[in-house]
Amino acid sequence: MDTMQTDRGHLRLLVLLLAAWAARSLGVEMPKTPAALPAGGQTILTVGEMEEDLDYLVRILQNVHAATYRGFSKQQIAAIDAAYQRIQEPMTAAKFYFLANTVICCLQDAHTQLRPMKGLLNRRIDVPLVSLSDGFYVKCDREPFRQGDRIAALGDKDIETTVREMRPLIPAENEYWRRRGMAKKLQRHEFLDHLGVVDGNAVDVGVEREGSSITLTAPLKLPIQCTPKPAARPWLGHRVYPDLSLGLFYLDQCIVNDHYKKALRSFFERVRDHQIRNIAIDVRRNGGGTSRVIDEFLRYLDIGRYRHFGGDVRYSKELAEKTGDSRTSGYRRGKPHKAKNRKIEDKSLLFDGKLFVLTSAATFSSGNWFAVMIKDNGLGTIIGEPTGNAPSSYGDVPTFQMPNTGFAFSVSHKRFVRPNPENDPADALYPDVPVYTTIDDIIKGTDPQVEKLKAMIRKSDQ
Repeated sequence: MDTMQTDRGHLRLLVLLLAAWAARSLGVEMPKTPAALPAGGQTILTVGEMEEDLDYLVRILQNVHAATYRGFSKQQIAAIDAAYQRIQEPMTAAKFYFLANTVICCLQDAHTQLRPMKGLLNRRIDVPLVSLSDGFYVKCDREPFRQGDRIAALGDKDIETTVREMRPLIPAENEYWRRRGMAKKLQRHEFLDHLGVVDGNAVDVGVEREGSSITLTAPLKLPIQCTPKPAARPWLGHRVYPDLSLGLFYLDQCIVNDHYKKALRSFFERVRDHQIRNIAIDVRRNGGGTSRVIDEFLRYLDIGRYRHFGGDVRYSKELAEKTGDSRTSGYRRGKPHKAKNRKIEDKSLLFDGKLFVLTSAATFSSGNWFAVMIKDNGLGTIIGEPTGNAPSSYGDVPTFQMPNTGFAFSVSHKRFVRPNPENDPADALYPDVPVYTTIDDIIKGTDPQVEKLKAMIRKSDQ
């Protein structure tokens, strides 16, 4: 790389960071974002347009994210500088999308992310993938692919190379969430095109099937617009196993409303009526929502107080413009604390038996909070797979939009600290009893975590 270009890139980044610092410290009005003009994947962007969008992205990350209150780290500055160095000539919006994504991903925060690109590259291959502990598999039949096919290659890249090249493109705090994201993004045209594995209008997919290696062709297709099918199950529900003295409550979304409150009460009424001594909360499909679901659940446990999360808040002018907050700068720390349990008034519903929580890589955000609260308060046993984000992590994400491309991105302005910080550092909540789903489980329709739970209860009753 030309030394003069490198020095110019360093200087531009330094000037940008100093300008952002000065604006924040002195209350100077920074230019507002112009009306965005969404760019199709093949739109050609000028160097000036890309620099303006990257300037805006870096300024928002610098001024809003809770992790950058004291500035970017050396690693983050290196990633930002490398992005500027790549802007030397016009390029397509699609290429710039991934360049900007490297800046987003350097924060290693799963909540801070670049939204999917809109435009001509929204086609995908119809190969339903799932990430398991030993690789990527086809999770259900989709001709010519069969359930159980193990992915070995995409185009001329073996799966190990593909994973290595995809890893920097997915914002994540751990490998479990990252690989889960890969299973989805490896079906999308823009990612496949970026990897260089698209051949015409299709992708050759190498699979391992029954001991043989074969190559199948997956055409790129536009998503079919159809009437949404009813969910396979409601977002919450329960089942009671009287013979095991077990009650299982599943919660796929963190929503506090009358439906949730009534469902909880109904569950604990059945637990009381059947004299159940073991209950399990299944948050394996829970990607988050409001953390107040946890407090509502804990009202049914016979405990006086419990440790709660702490929350640091970053204030900024950019955030205030979104929320209407009167504070435009500063950082407020909120340490983990003890909260009084507002127990349910009907004391016959209070539960004091054994508690279990089922987790997976899809357990994320407030879903993760649920499991972490149980773990850090010593209230129960975690069964399953490591969760999708760190127990102490960032969140609460306003959305911003780059001025020229219109690319939208979310930025965390809060940092949440787990109830028991002595259990940090940790990139995930690791289960007390690890149980991983295999492709055989998917093919046979078995539930290894629930089966392990039942086995543990049977053993404890012997």
